Amino acid sequence: AAAAAAASSSATDAAAAKSSKSKSDFKPDARKAAESASAPSASAAASKEVEEDDADDPPAAPAADDKVDSRPNISLVVIGHVDAGKSTLMGHLLCLVGNVSSKQMHKFEKESKQIGKASFAFAWVLDEGEDERERGVTIDVCVKHFETKSRLFTILDAPGHRDFVPNMLQGAVQADVALVVVDVSHFEAGFERGGQTKEHLQLARSLGISQLVVAVNKLDTCGWDQNVFETIKGKLHAFIVGPECGFKESVVSYIPLSGFSGENMLESKEEALKAWWQGPTLIESLDTLKPPPRAPADGPLRVCISDLYKSGATSCLSGKVESGTISTGQKVLLLPSGEQTQVKSLQCRSDAVRTARPGDYLDSLALPVELQFASIGGVVCDIKRPIPCVDTFQAQLLVFDVDIPIMRGQQVMCYLHTETVTATISRLEKLIIKGKPQDKRPKCLQKGNVAIVSLQASKKVCVEPKSASGPVTSLSRLILRDRGSTIAAGVVLSV
Repeated sequence: AAAAAAASSSATDAAAAKSSKSKSDFKPDARKAAESASAPSASAAASKEVEEDDADDPPAAPAADDKVDSRPNISLVVIGHVDAGKSTLMGHLLCLVGNVSSKQMHKFEKESKQIGKASFAFAWVLDEGEDERERGVTIDVCVKHFETKSRLFTILDAPGHRDFVPNMLQGAVQADVALVVVDVSHFEAGFERGGQTKEHLQLARSLGISQLVVAVNKLDTCGWDQNVFETIKGKLHAFIVGPECGFKESVVSYIPLSGFSGENMLESKEEALKAWWQGPTLIESLDTLKPPPRAPADGPLRVCISDLYKSGATSCLSGKVESGTISTGQKVLLLPSGEQTQVKSLQCRSDAVRTARPGDYLDSLALPVELQFASIGGVVCDIKRPIPCVDTFQAQLLVFDVDIPIMRGQQVMCYLHTETVTATISRLEKLIIKGKPQDKRPKCLQKGNVAIVSLQASKKVCVEPKSASGPVTSLSRLILRDRGSTIAAGVVLSV
């Protein structure tokens, strides 16, 4: 009976993950351009096999009139418990920085009022689906862009409801830094066991997110009380820098604000807040975030596919460049399908570009292939330096708070970069205590254990073993979930 329940829960988890679809912010003219670029010769180009000796053609240099922005790209995932005000906060921020026109905002205000959800107008900037707007809950990851004086940001607005944690993982795995939104009016609901604030923080740490900005939201509802802010900050900070999360104190900052009124986002006007807060605003805090170490631009090309759609004879993909450089005209390999093709066009931050480098988020990567050869969770890579595509691999795991010990033969949902797959723990290899592998093979794994295990996936997946030197990319990280809960996280050691 327990096995049946586990299988049923895993199937539900898989269905939720499968429904995940990042809604990239495409301009209408960009989509038309992609369609007009689909000439009759595109299908012929797709069927024509690329010669292997041409695989390493050097990337095309940017045109002389191309403007190269020296500001670093940073991907920011917005996480926190459901109803903490994440979408409202980021929607209002996009309005304040001028990314949403007054005409668009008036339209959102009018339409949200018509269905009795006038307070959700700012959230509608990011929550574009009908289901999301009717329910008032973010379901899919939405991708938007904005910029500050010294940074270019890609926002990945993640859902907070526990049913959509698989969707949240699709956003967090592509992020460099995280904005954690906590609600002062329902803080305990998100922070106690079963709340998503703790789980999201642990997942962010496990996925390699290096810096946190904590937005203590809805502080206007308690009259900008400093004691409320300090109490919540104290509880959060103890968890964030404690053994369960393990962030360094120096990479965490806290900002009191109101996402609905806009106070302390771009500027502070409220006297009750200014009386005790002399720290930075939200935008000032974001502007000080440091870009994380990147994989080399001359390394093997790796672009994880997070979304795709068909436009004429062209397949348009979205995803983050993890390593290497990709340019228009470059010949690439799609895995796990093994299809070879040539890059037709690139779109980054809603603008057409010639080249994209590690850390860039591609809104559109146009390839003249049929959609069947590309898939969410697949990888665009070099022809002569492909990523390993396997169904068995070894990983080092840290076990989270589990009710039932992890056993050999257990089926789990495995989240590898943007891929989701059912996997079986085929063998518990070694327990690691204080950094030293033990000789005796463990019979089960409990909370806090660090161990090396072998996993058997239900299909071939693209994974890259952890590099001995250089940063660990999302292609080496994995999350294991079972029965609706996260049970472990780790890195791939070998394939």
